[in-house]
Amino acid sequence: MSSGSSKHRSPKHKDKGAILSEKNEANLANVKNNLVLLDKMLSERPQEWEQWLSTARSAMRAIDAMRFLKDTGRLQEQIWLIRVLQDYSFHDADKGCIRDIAQWCQSSWLRVLRDHPDNIAILRGLGDNWLQISQGFLAIIHREEGSGISSDSTGVASITTDVEAANINAQGPLHVEARTHLQPAVDFFSRAVIAAERSNNLTGELLSSAAEASMNLGNVSPSSSAEQHFARAVKYLRRTVEIPGYTLSTFFQEYLDDYGRFVAT
Repeated sequence: MSSGSSKHRSPKHKDKGAILSEKNEANLANVKNNLVLLDKMLSERPQEWEQWLSTARSAMRAIDAMRFLKDTGRLQEQIWLIRVLQDYSFHDADKGCIRDIAQWCQSSWLRVLRDHPDNIAILRGLGDNWLQISQGFLAIIHREEGSGISSDSTGVASITTDVEAANINAQGPLHVEARTHLQPAVDFFSRAVIAAERSNNLTGELLSSAAEASMNLGNVSPSSSAEQHFARAVKYLRRTVEIPGYTLSTFFQEYLDDYGRFVAT
């Protein structure tokens, strides 16, 4: 994975931001050890997530206190730290996220992006962050949305067409909130795909995530703009199947089979 490019900095500035004191290096080592254990918990005992809240928040405070994210020479360590905390914050995204940790991760990605504007991992991390935040709203929409039956001002049920129902629903607060989070997800995934193409590091996983964000944005958008989002998702999926060794999930393959014929190549 490409590490992207970084802005030019004078040696004096870089040294000032890059050198941690011996005490801070020890603190950083402790943070890493704790996050290794947290990451292991997520994969083996995710039901214990609540017991690790103080560990995660302590790690965030320590990283901020030592100004570690200002160090332009330790990007891979920074990416790993943010990614572990982000995975923790979205351990069950359908039920929501741990908002303060998710927001810290978003701010942290943006901080390191300043020095590495074309880094694939950072751009994807931001895309994942916005996409995962949207999942809570999408889950509520999925539960609450009817089957095309709506009530008018008199309380009498009326049957609407799929397009009319979609346009009505798209103006609701949940749909608006979902779009607020999904549009940045689409934008950051698009930038990640472009960066991956330039460095010949395009993967099926990245394209599938980009397709998911576009599909979800289309699902909560008015019909006038939904089509462009669905078309973008299909184009991402078409490129995914061209990658040797990568197999689409059943859901994505069925989506491509069902809707791909409506999108020009």
